[in-house]
Amino acid sequence: MGVILSMLLLFNNIDINKLINTVIYELKVTDNFSDDVYSISNLNDKEINKKLAGTFLEGTGKMMYMIESEKGINFRAVYAIAALESGKGKFTSGGNNYCGIKNEEYTGYREFDSRDECLIFLADILSSKFYRGRTLESIGIDYCPTDDMWASKIKELMGEI
Repeated sequence: MGVILSMLLLFNNIDINKLINTVIYELKVTDNFSDDVYSISNLNDKEINKKLAGTFLEGTGKMMYMIESEKGINFRAVYAIAALESGKGKFTSGGNNYCGIKNEEYTGYREFDSRDECLIFLADILSSKFYRGRTLESIGIDYCPTDDMWASKIKELMGEI
């Protein structure tokens, strides 16, 4: 069977690595739910889009899949932080700032050209050496030091999707 498959792939000029990656992508439909920032969902972008349907981040599945694949950040954590900091998309801190990210001088809020740019920036923050591997409780101490309940609110929002 393996020989026949190999011959078909060879004669049809099919890239085996591309085929394997496609099969792996299509199999990512079983949700590995976790409220750990660094434990990815194991979902593809189509399944993530289903989870985000009806939310303020509807249609961001491809970007969230990229955040999980490239940065190792759970899409639910990105959703939950943005949801908490923006009232589920109702308001922003500065231009397109859904995540309450301060500017470099800490005198106001950073401006972003788009919602996606803000969410990717958040993923970069969470994947930085400063935060990488920390628990939500530990992240909350630095990310939102004025709210002792920040981590529990984030976990609750993660559980919504």
